[in-house]
Amino acid sequence: MTADREKIVEKIKALVSKTIDKGCTEAEALSALDKARALMDAYEISEAELLLTKEETAVFRHEPPNSLDPHNIKFHLMGGVADFCNCQAWQRRTRKAKAITFCGLPSDVQLATWLLDTLAAFVQVELASHLMDTLPPRSERRSVIKGFVKGCCTRISDRLGALCDQSAKAATSNRRELAVIKGAAIDAKMKECGIKIRGCHLDGQSDSRSYRAGKAAGDRASFGRPISGHNATLRLK
Repeated sequence: MTADREKIVEKIKALVSKTIDKGCTEAEALSALDKARALMDAYEISEAELLLTKEETAVFRHEPPNSLDPHNIKFHLMGGVADFCNCQAWQRRTRKAKAITFCGLPSDVQLATWLLDTLAAFVQVELASHLMDTLPPRSERRSVIKGFVKGCCTRISDRLGALCDQSAKAATSNRRELAVIKGAAIDAKMKECGIKIRGCHLDGQSDSRSYRAGKAAGDRASFGRPISGHNATLRLK
């Protein structure tokens, strides 16, 4: 972020901080907010950029150590979710649990955690429906589950990737600069903690018909970024 742009960001923050509870009248607070919005529009400064400062660093957001990941659903989804939310992600495996960690700016890892939980719950509901509809024999159930989960998670991840590509093509120079800032913060945090991510591939026999059914289910998944504010709703993609 250039020095001139940092000054504009700080000016916007100062305007936004002029609130009634800090002694401003309602008219003064509204006027300051209007000026802040005008500057944000003029310089294409997003709310996410306002959260960044030169001192802000990436953080870790860990799942509880006793977390479970039935059928490796979260494992299959975490890469796509991390890319969509401008984070890095990895899973620590022990004999009793599989805990996922996200690394990124605070608002990004919060979104990533919410999105991963939401999508994992969706996949489990769709998997249960598929099993009840097909009623595979016990000897084939593992293969059916694996095929459906892989198909559903692959389709969801592909859709997330397409949204990332679409966003990258439409990004302004300022948004691209913001992405670079976030990436540098993540790299610095992981280097500071000596963390290196290794690839891990889960394989095994899976049912091709269930894989196709899973991909069809993945088309029905909804995901989006929560809109900030009191009683926030979701903007679905």
